[in-house]
Amino acid sequence: MENDRIGLSRRKVLVGLGAMGVASAGAGLGTTAYFSDEESFENNTITAGQFELEVTQSTHVVDQDGIGPDEQTFDSMLAEAQEEDQTIEVVDGFLDITDAKPGDSYKYCWDVCVKHNPGYVQITLDGDESTGNDNGVDHVDASGLLSEYMLAVVTIDDQQAGDDEDIVFQGTLGELIDEWDEGGLIHAYAGVENDEPVVEYCHLPCESDVEGAELAEDSVEVCVYLYLPSHGDIGEEVAVDGTTFDITEQMSPGNLVQGASFSGDVHFAAEQCRHNDDPFAEEAESDDPANESDVSGDDGGNATALDGGEN
Repeated sequence: MENDRIGLSRRKVLVGLGAMGVASAGAGLGTTAYFSDEESFENNTITAGQFELEVTQSTHVVDQDGIGPDEQTFDSMLAEAQEEDQTIEVVDGFLDITDAKPGDSYKYCWDVCVKHNPGYVQITLDGDESTGNDNGVDHVDASGLLSEYMLAVVTIDDQQAGDDEDIVFQGTLGELIDEWDEGGLIHAYAGVENDEPVVEYCHLPCESDVEGAELAEDSVEVCVYLYLPSHGDIGEEVAVDGTTFDITEQMSPGNLVQGASFSGDVHFAAEQCRHNDDPFAEEAESDDPANESDVSGDDGGNATALDGGEN
C-alpha cells in the first residue's frame, strides 16, 4: 500500500512560514502606524436675525362737553366697535378734529412694539399750521396758532405689566414739537432701584421667532393729552391727565384761534440694541427706511389734524 501522506520536513516548514511573513508584511504596508480618529460637522449655517417695528395708534378721549360734532363722531365709532366687542374702550386710528374750541380735550395713544430682537425706539414730531386770519377769518383778530395755546402732557406706560405711567413732558403743543423735532428716545423701563432712579431705553421684543428670547411683559404705550384753555379757566388750576396747570390770561386764546388749523406728523424709528452704543447718531440715508413707522397727516386715513371752529 502506497503512503499518500504529504510529508513536511523542518526546512519546508520554515520556508513556508517565511513566505507567509512576507505576505503579511506586504498586506500591512497600507495602514498607519499611529492611533487616529476623525469627526466632521456638516451643513453649518449663519442666518441673519429679524428686526421689526410695529406701532398702532388709537383715540382715547374726545371731550367737547357732550355736544361737539367730533365727540359725537367718536361716540358713534366707539358704539359701533362695542357691538362686536363690549370691552373696547378706544377708537382705532387718529380721529381728526374739525371743530376744536376752548375747553375741549383730546387724548391719543400709540402702542409701540419691537419684534424678534431688542431695539431702541425714537419718536419725532413736526407740524404745519396756520392762523384763522390766514384761513380767511376776517371778522375778528384770529392771528393765534393752536400750538401756542394747546396744552400737552405726554406719558409713557413702559414694558412692565400694570398701568404705571411716567410723565415725560408737560407744556404747550408747540414746546413739545420743539423738544422732539429732532427725535426723543422712548424709554422701555423707568423705576427706582436701591433708592436710585433707573431708566432703560433698550426695548425687549413683544414677540420673537428666536428660541428662548426674553420677551417684554407688555408693549410700550405713548399717550398725548391735549387741552385748549378757556376764558373760564383763567385764575384756576386745570388738571390735564393728572398734571396741574395754573391758567393765566395769556394762556387763554379766546378768539385768537378761531379758524386756526394744525396738522402734525408723528414718526417712529427703531434700531437694534446690540453693538449700538449711540443709537440714531447718524441720519438715515434713505427717505423710506425699512425699520420705521410713520403716522402722517399727509397719508389720508390716519391724518393728525386739529381745526379750530369759527364760533
